[in-house]
Amino acid sequence: MELASHDVLFEPIMLKNVEVKNRIAMAPMNMCYTDNDNMVSDQQLAYYAARALGGVGLVVVEAVGASDHETCMGTYAAYKNLMLTRPTHLTGMAELAETVHTCGSKIIVQIAIGPGRQGTDAYTGIQPVAPSPIAWIPQPDMMPPGIDFMKTFELGAHPPGGLVPREITVEELEILVRDLGESAKLARIADLDGVEIHAPHGYLIHSFLSPRSNKRTDKYGGSIENRARLLVDCVKSVRAAVGDDYLLTVRISADEHMPDGFHVDETIEFCKMAVAAGADGIHLSDGCYEAMKYFLPVEDGQVVEESGRIKAALGEVPVVCPSVHNPDLAAETVSSGKADMISIGRGLLADPEWPNKVKAGRAKDIVKCTRCNKGCISRFVLGLPARCILNPELGQEKYIAKYNTRPVLPLKKRVWKTLAEY
Repeated sequence: MELASHDVLFEPIMLKNVEVKNRIAMAPMNMCYTDNDNMVSDQQLAYYAARALGGVGLVVVEAVGASDHETCMGTYAAYKNLMLTRPTHLTGMAELAETVHTCGSKIIVQIAIGPGRQGTDAYTGIQPVAPSPIAWIPQPDMMPPGIDFMKTFELGAHPPGGLVPREITVEELEILVRDLGESAKLARIADLDGVEIHAPHGYLIHSFLSPRSNKRTDKYGGSIENRARLLVDCVKSVRAAVGDDYLLTVRISADEHMPDGFHVDETIEFCKMAVAAGADGIHLSDGCYEAMKYFLPVEDGQVVEESGRIKAALGEVPVVCPSVHNPDLAAETVSSGKADMISIGRGLLADPEWPNKVKAGRAKDIVKCTRCNKGCISRFVLGLPARCILNPELGQEKYIAKYNTRPVLPLKKRVWKTLAEY
């Protein structure tokens, strides 16, 4: 294709009051790069700098634990997730925000209240919690190809099935909802451009949305409004904590892809309720751990048609469609109105220069992700830092000067908020 056909990807877009320079976002991915205290490491700074320098308009930071309550911390500590729960976490987050800003991109952080029934008691002895005591049971035919995911789960701390979660109490949910708001407030103090509530893939909020995993008979179960209550409460808590002028998005699976799960029609209603509660945009994903081949798509653009349906129902609300690695399809997705932006995950692990190459008319030079999952996803499940069989620099960015040496902005271009502005 000619460069002009990709121009739509490089039009700026306003997300609330945040101007993003193009329509390309980096999807959040847990890379196991944190330091031993679940804080931002030098490797993470360089890893995100590489993608910002590569030209993405928006960086979405991987799922960050938003509560020190054991229901959230148990698994997140084990899997070296970043945490954003107390002032000691601000230093790293502020450094990360400044690094990405200096490298030319906007940055939001995905905040999470827990893994739900997909959590683990390994390393901590803490039983996972969920809306109902129902174990997750991945199906071998719903796993992505390339590696033996069932064996990988068994080797890691995610035993498939058998680990029955405890039913979380209403009081615990109230603590998590409150803590999510406090975490969002810390994100604003750290000068991140916004926050994204983590609600896809079968994790805690998702598991409340799903009739497959939510069999409660209280105010959090049964009707679609009750199953969406936790998500709505989370949106309201964050909005109250950060004010009306701060960017807030929600990431949600477009379809659970399980027979007794939720599907696109219900997802549309969930999104409408989230927007009514204060969300500014929707970032889609797909599937769940039980149907993993959908949130780690095998086919390029696997979520595009679902995105189109959801975008049509939400009107002016910005929608981000994931898993579009082909520049031609990415441009078509945006130009046709099926999404306002596209997000790329594994494609940016293989080639962080994807946006720059497309903009320069060098799409043919992109190192294309083969979706093999061998160095990234399989190592994450084992609790190992991510690598890529196509990109020897992934996981080594801290040793590469162009990623760990950033320009120092002149003071006249640096702006710090006053207390009254937070």
